[in-house]
Amino acid sequence: MQKYWKYVLPIVVVVVLGGIVTFKNGSDSPAKDGRRNSAPLVKVELPVRQLIRYQLTYNGDVSAYQQATIFARITGNLEKVNVNIGSTVRGGQTLALIDSVEPFDQVQQTAATYDNARLAYERSKSLLLGNLISKQDVDNLDAAMKVARANYQLAKTRLGYTRIVAPFPGVITRRFLDAGTYLASSSTPLFQLMYIDSVKILVNIQERDVVQVKKGTRAEIGVDAYADKVFPGMVTRMADALDLSTRSMPVEIDIPNYEHLLKPGMFATVTLIIGDHPNALTVPTMSVQKDDSGSYVFVADSNTAKRKRIVTGSDQGTRTEILSGLDGSESVVVVGQQLVKDGGSINIQQ
Repeated sequence: MQKYWKYVLPIVVVVVLGGIVTFKNGSDSPAKDGRRNSAPLVKVELPVRQLIRYQLTYNGDVSAYQQATIFARITGNLEKVNVNIGSTVRGGQTLALIDSVEPFDQVQQTAATYDNARLAYERSKSLLLGNLISKQDVDNLDAAMKVARANYQLAKTRLGYTRIVAPFPGVITRRFLDAGTYLASSSTPLFQLMYIDSVKILVNIQERDVVQVKKGTRAEIGVDAYADKVFPGMVTRMADALDLSTRSMPVEIDIPNYEHLLKPGMFATVTLIIGDHPNALTVPTMSVQKDDSGSYVFVADSNTAKRKRIVTGSDQGTRTEILSGLDGSESVVVVGQQLVKDGGSINIQQ
């Protein structure tokens, strides 16, 4: 008998334990089913009306409104330099002087030659009246006088080149040579001059955006050097033709710069203001979902979620404009919408 229980007792224990586990699992399953079938917790918001700005964003480099590299027109010794980098100059102001001794002597020589040729021609006209000289000789003297006069005018022009002047007002941004340098070439650069009371930025507008940009379009310019400052500008020039290699159109924006805060060469972000919608209906961008049929949001009707088809407008990053589908009175699901089904129950977070 003892031997019998020795083999039967372990089997009974296993059966009893199995029954307890089965009972426990059976009693737990309703709770798990209840948790699995509970309504998802969501957060809702009403749509907000706000200003929506339609804009295009491009990058470009700040350039001087007008700039020129000023060259020496004649050879000679650079006698004097009146300006340095950073100097503000007026139009016509003398920037430098080149030794004028040799050009001045040429003026004197050509002036004397011209005076002599002019007097010879005047005498020949009197002689012609008395038939003392041929008409051909008079014509030759007339031609000689005109050549001498041209040489005289050229010598005076070259003398004027010894005075280097600013062609327009601006700032000297580079000085290439110092006083005492011999200018061996008549095309030697001396200065770089920039007019920066107004600056410009060239951007290339993509083909799809060309129809939205026109002369007078407002622009807002930002640069890294002034992170919290926005500079106003305006589209003033357009190429009216696309570059075939990039399918884009060059457009220039002018920006007033009387304080000289913007420097040529700065990298800038240009925002072109296409239009404003002052009372646009918007929802958080994260609440907008898409499928093959378009965009939609879930709205809360009591404790039930309903799918609403919408037509979206401008995406402003955190908020999206709603053109149709909502009237502003709906409670839009903004958190937990991924767990919601059309017509399903929801638990709204208070």
